[in-house]
Amino acid sequence: MMKRFLILILILFYPLNLFSKNIDIGYVDLKYILKNSIPSQNLQKELDKGRNLFQQSINQEEIALRQAEKEINEKRDIINNSDFQILIKDFENKVASIQKLVQKSRQQLETNFQLSQKLIADTVNEIVRDLAIRENLLLVFKTDNIVYANDEINFTSKVLEELNSKSDDFNFNKIYSETLENLKQ
Repeated sequence: MMKRFLILILILFYPLNLFSKNIDIGYVDLKYILKNSIPSQNLQKELDKGRNLFQQSINQEEIALRQAEKEINEKRDIINNSDFQILIKDFENKVASIQKLVQKSRQQLETNFQLSQKLIADTVNEIVRDLAIRENLLLVFKTDNIVYANDEINFTSKVLEELNSKSDDFNFNKIYSETLENLKQ
């Protein structure tokens, strides 16, 4: 519905200007920008690093739990049944606690990733808006909504270049290190 409305506006208000030398519309490939920009690549590296450290931490916890389970089973014949049941209950509580921590940490990693992606997307939107003002563009489309367009009105490389120049503004390392610190505690 929105596409039809935009097309109708273009048809009604913009019929003759399309053939002039003035470029009043443009388009950008947001998927390409979000996939290939330095901030997005840095975000992916930090996410991968966070997931690897997270997995290592989980593996260490699993080893500790297996060892605790082995020790409990070794005590089965040595201690009385009520003490054994207490050990089992403590072990089950520890397992449940670790499972909750793992779930919370996974959710936090995912939330941080989504927030970081939104930060990049918001920055791209600001860049596109500023570019539209600088270039005096009436409309800027995403490539998703375009069947065909001349490359002269493709501003993807300009937006990508400007986003890459702002890559130092993004500090994803801090976000993921906080998540991993929470897991270690």
